[in-house]
Amino acid sequence: MAKSYICQMRIKVLVILLLAAQIILTFKGRIVFDKYQNPLILFTVSAGIAILFFFQHIRKQEAQAVPAPRLQFLPGVLWFLAGMLPMALAYEELRKLFVEFPDPARWSDVIPQLETLYQRFDRGEFPYTPVPLPTHSPYPVYMPLHWLPIGLGDWLGISSRWLGYGMLGLASGLYGLWVGRQRAPWLTRFIALFLPSLGLWGFIIWGGLELPVSLETIIAAYYLLLAVGLLERNLRLVTLGLICCLLSRYTLIFWLPLLAYVIFRQQALRQNIWIWGTVALSILLLYVFPFFLKDSSIFSKGITHHNNSAVGEWTGYGNPPVSWSMESGIYFAVFMKPLFSGEMEHRVWLARVVQASIMLVLLIFGLWAYHRWKPKLHPYSLCLVMLYAVLTCFYFFSPMTFKYYYLVLFVLSATVTAKVLLTPDKRASG
Repeated sequence: MAKSYICQMRIKVLVILLLAAQIILTFKGRIVFDKYQNPLILFTVSAGIAILFFFQHIRKQEAQAVPAPRLQFLPGVLWFLAGMLPMALAYEELRKLFVEFPDPARWSDVIPQLETLYQRFDRGEFPYTPVPLPTHSPYPVYMPLHWLPIGLGDWLGISSRWLGYGMLGLASGLYGLWVGRQRAPWLTRFIALFLPSLGLWGFIIWGGLELPVSLETIIAAYYLLLAVGLLERNLRLVTLGLICCLLSRYTLIFWLPLLAYVIFRQQALRQNIWIWGTVALSILLLYVFPFFLKDSSIFSKGITHHNNSAVGEWTGYGNPPVSWSMESGIYFAVFMKPLFSGEMEHRVWLARVVQASIMLVLLIFGLWAYHRWKPKLHPYSLCLVMLYAVLTCFYFFSPMTFKYYYLVLFVLSATVTAKVLLTPDKRASG
């Protein structure tokens, strides 16, 4: 028993250290390592979080944990507020950062595109046309639930940047409810409450303009919502998270077949129909009917624009040309670019082939793991760690990854870390 307890404690301490290392290496790794070393070390650290998760949950002496108790109304409210508190503590420093970068349009076209899409929609115009900016006219690639919430910000009288921060805070409150229900010591739960905010603090302290000129907080809020649904094994939250994630960024589709298979095997036909019918109806009402049917080329045009942007990044900017996102040392395009030959368009296509192949391998592994470790690893816990793995590999093997994308990855790695931290020694818990 003592040996098992010591092993559990080592795993929990190590996974927290890996989470901290992941954040630090993303922002400061290039001080110590070059652009070729840092992505390898960062990927190893990121993979280590998932490996520790699997190691903890599939050890022979472990059995299924006792179900977490439900919270009464007042304790539930307090845990919700406790979940929001770590994000709220970042308010003043985030405000200073927004003051330092008051006009996102000076540095990036992300927020100008998102706000233009909403403004067109609000005026009754078709939003998906090129956005005229001082230097170029990008074709908007953003899905509706990335820019539609800006209308809520207008109604509340706050900027889109503060709206995204507020949405992330609300999702953190739901995470706090999950933490409150876990059978774990108070100190452990207190530590777990702060994990999702660590990535935000990384951006505040070291990220410079990355966070102020993007609206990645909205995407992070959606993925945190989905992760909480998986942690809670609450299919209503999972369904809502699916809708939000699918209608804000298409990355989730590579993980979706695994979840669909798990739900098909775990739930009755009626439940499956309800979940996927709700998701399908939401996509029809929020994307297909109002936008896609009016111009069926918007998705392909968006993909083409994104691909052209990747080609431009691989070609480089300046004299001599530099691929600036590769200089940050946070993904593997720095290896793929010289490895492949031919025109840059062909090299980028080959990178996408590699990326898609990795996604397929992860899907096959997830399906195998479901059957191999089903008695020891809860299916929705498997889906959570595989969601993290898919996002990690998608970003690392993408032809073009920007640092602000990693706010979503940090949120997911925090939830996987929290699951490791709050999972008791199963022998002790019965």
